[in-house]
Amino acid sequence: MITGKVSTEKVGPDIAELLGLDTADEVVKRHRRATIGDTVVRLDEAIYPHQLVKDTPIAKRGQVPRGIYRALADAGMEPHMVVRRVIAARQATEAEAKALKLVRRALILTYDQVIADRQGTQVELLRFVANPARIRFVDEQFSL
Repeated sequence: MITGKVSTEKVGPDIAELLGLDTADEVVKRHRRATIGDTVVRLDEAIYPHQLVKDTPIAKRGQVPRGIYRALADAGMEPHMVVRRVIAARQATEAEAKALKLVRRALILTYDQVIADRQGTQVELLRFVANPARIRFVDEQFSL
């Protein structure tokens, strides 16, 4: 995973709803690219409530030592459960098609996942788009 831009910005209404935030709040966005060799196969956007992560390595550019979930746990927000997951398909934007080396208007997979801590606070929204020929989803041993 290659971490690119890390930014703090005002939250949009869709993200505010998913993370239980007010539209006046800010979020930290971490943009990443997953590769196989030199080929980009996935474009990620991980989004965190700024108020929760502002004093953690998550809010800084570069790799997070020991990983994002360890940083959340160390800050008292240990990821506990997926509270929402949506997988779909749509046409790629021009920028997505270019980054994933797909033809214009190719279909891509989209993935949205919201993670909450033990208190039910939404701590992460992970969104990504991917080349469907290079990725698959496997879920095993889920409690019902």
